[in-house]
Amino acid sequence: MKTIILRLSIMLLLFCNVVGCTNNEFIKTGISNGKHPGTILEYLESDSYNWDSTLIMIHVAGLENLFDGEEKITFLGPTNHSIRRYMLENNVHRVEDLGSEFCRTTLLRHIMKGKVMREEFPRGVDNRVGEELIGTGGEIYTMMGGNKIWAYTFRGAYQDVSDVGAVTLYVTSIDGKIDIPIASTDIEPINGVVHSLGYSFTLGEM
Repeated sequence: MKTIILRLSIMLLLFCNVVGCTNNEFIKTGISNGKHPGTILEYLESDSYNWDSTLIMIHVAGLENLFDGEEKITFLGPTNHSIRRYMLENNVHRVEDLGSEFCRTTLLRHIMKGKVMREEFPRGVDNRVGEELIGTGGEIYTMMGGNKIWAYTFRGAYQDVSDVGAVTLYVTSIDGKIDIPIASTDIEPINGVVHSLGYSFTLGEM
């Protein structure tokens, strides 16, 4: 009997290792709903996996004071994956080779003046038809680069009860005519907020 119990225990442990029986089996894609004690620049410096290429763009663009200053901003941040995909598609070998003007112009297209948390974006509905870029509700925002986005939030259902579930942020680039994937929201350094863009986003689409 002891032998049978021992074999069953071993099989259970092996099964848990394969399928993940703990809450720690997840892929980390960024901090969600997290406060950071430093500035946006310091937050980006704390996560090299997601932001080291973004940081190089900031330095090349000469925008350190904006990301490290007292003025509150909202950063729809493109991660390393987005930047590297653009570089691969355009045969650029180093982030520095993108040039200061490109880096500055591109980053400013991702920045809004003021701090806008996820819940502060108005509710909206994606009832667009055909090639329409804007649905009902939400709001059109002008970024520091002069481009415009349509952003809205939608509260989903929970246990078949509508409008009581999680709130999701949706963004559409009006200039780029494309929906922008949001991976993590409400990363909150002391001088603003970062909403991290999904890995499928390619730099330049904003």
